[in-house]
Order: sequence, then structure tokens, then C-alpha cells
Amino acid sequence: MRTIRIIAALAAALLLAAACTSGGTGPEITKTVTGHAAAPAATSSAASTAAASTSPTPSPTPKPKIVRVSAMQNDDGTYGIGLPVVLFFSPLPTDSTAFTNAVKVTVDGQPADGAWYWEQPTLDEKNADIVEAHFRLQHYWPADSHIHVSIPIGGLSAGKGLVYSNKLTSLDFRIGDAHVSYVDGRTLNMRVTSNGKVVHRMQVSLGKAATPTFNGVKVVMQKGEDLPGTNTLRPNGTVMMNGPGYTNDPVQWSVRITRSGEYVHSAPWNGEIGARSTSNGCTNLRPADGEWFYKFAHVGDVVEYTGTDGGTMPVWDGFGDWNASWGQWQAGGLLLNH
Repeated sequence: MRTIRIIAALAAALLLAAACTSGGTGPEITKTVTGHAAAPAATSSAASTAAASTSPTPSPTPKPKIVRVSAMQNDDGTYGIGLPVVLFFSPLPTDSTAFTNAVKVTVDGQPADGAWYWEQPTLDEKNADIVEAHFRLQHYWPADSHIHVSIPIGGLSAGKGLVYSNKLTSLDFRIGDAHVSYVDGRTLNMRVTSNGKVVHRMQVSLGKAATPTFNGVKVVMQKGEDLPGTNTLRPNGTVMMNGPGYTNDPVQWSVRITRSGEYVHSAPWNGEIGARSTSNGCTNLRPADGEWFYKFAHVGDVVEYTGTDGGTMPVWDGFGDWNASWGQWQAGGLLLNH
């Protein structure tokens, strides 16, 4: 059985300041006792009444709680090769056995040789009852492929007193071109590839010593941001950023790559691009390069970092899934095999 273990503290939380930031019971068991002579039957109505008055009233079986299930991807959406299947659950399941046995993932109609990893990626109290399940292969998705997820879990057990909702039964999306960018913290260069071919090179400035950029594999999470209360993006990929010494500072052509606030973005104020790292953890680009990358990137594209002064991006910090070894990933995260 898979049983939830909630992570109480995340060591990587100390690095967050470095980035730019924008109960019921089961069925009763009846025991039958044998090998004793039967007691004589009661012979009076008074005895019958007394016996009836002392008989226990069975407790009603509690109605199970519904675990709501939703997906990050949209049906018929197209994403980059690094984006795992992401499902959200609330309240928290406590047993993943039924889910794991029922849900099937295929790539171009063939069974996917991957694994689910469960994580609770936020310490925000408002979202403390949400857990995520991510599915990925050992390597990135193949370019130009179709992913189908069959989710026939409605009514199945999610643990004692919990059953899954039947609102989400399947998911279909596509993987586009293989976009992988490589950022070298030693040379301060960024090399962008599409389907294995270099399509652009640019210089960068990364996080300074006090606020270093994470190493490891990152995945594009978001491009720009919506105007508050709307579904309309701010113009020119603008994000209102906060950091040391600035609040709600508009930064154009901003591509988010970590939950804790790392972006690849245009930085016209930074005269050290290509010379040294001076940012608060983000990847600073010259304006023309920032606009080019924003227009090129898709949610799910991969950006690999080496040679920075930061530690490895944690698995929970956005889509750091690829920073877990395959063995660690197969162990399941919060829900483990026993």
C-alpha cells in the first residue's frame, strides 16, 4: 500500500529569497461464537422488552469525503518535452493503490514506461490541502507526440473514508518541438536548440554570490502574467516583480522557470550581461534576446543550468522533476510502496 508522508520542512526554502518573485470507520465485523448451549428463550413480554431496550443501536456508516481531481494541462494543448503530466488532488489522498492501478498513460498509443511521483510543493496555508501527482518518463517526452491519460478513478478509494471524484476521466495533449536551452554559469552564455539544432546563442548575467541561480534542469512554467482579475496578459510579456530594493517593478519579456521566482527575462538596466553575474537569481538577457526567447519559448520547454553558484533546483520548486534520479522518482515521493 502507498501511504502519505508529508514533508515537514524543505531545506531549499532558505534559497527562496535569492530569486525574483512576483475520518470514518470501516464496516463492522460480526463475530459468531460457537460451541455453547443455547440459552433458554424469554417467556414473558417484560423480558422481551428488557432485551430490546439493551440492544445497541448500530452507528450509521459515515459518508466518504470526495477527493477532487484536476489537471494542469488542457485537452488539445501543446507543451514542451519537459512538462510532466500534472494532476491536483484535494483533500489529500492517503492511499494511492487504487489510483496507480487504474490510471494508464500512453505515448502515441503505446504504454508509457514512466512513474508517478507525489509531492506537496507549497507551504502556503491556503493551499495546504492540495497535493500534486506528476508522471514522467525516464527521459524527456519524444517531440511531436500525443499523450493520452486514462483516469477511470471515480468512486475508487483514496484512503480510509476518501473516494475520488469522477469529474476528470481522461486527458489528451500534444508535445511539440524539442526545445532545450543550455545556460553555462562559467562562460555566461546561453545556447538554444530546437530538435537538436542550435537556433540562437546569447549572453547572460545570473545571480550574484548573495542570491545565486539554481543549477539543474528547469522547465518553463509560465510566460508573462495576467492583469489582475482578467484572463488577459500584460503587454510585452510584463511581470510585476518584487525583490531586494524594489516592489512591483515591471519587467518585460519574462519567462518563469521556478516556483520560487526565477525568470529568464529582458534586463536593459544590466550593463554586466556576458561579463559577470549581478542579478537576484534570474537570468538577465539583453532586450532583443529577451524578446526573442519569450516568443520562442513554450510552457514545458527545458532550460538546463550548469556552473552556477547555487545548489540544485529542488524537485518541488516548479517542475524540478528532472532533478530527481530515476530511482528516486520511481520510489513515489510522498506516497511510498510498502
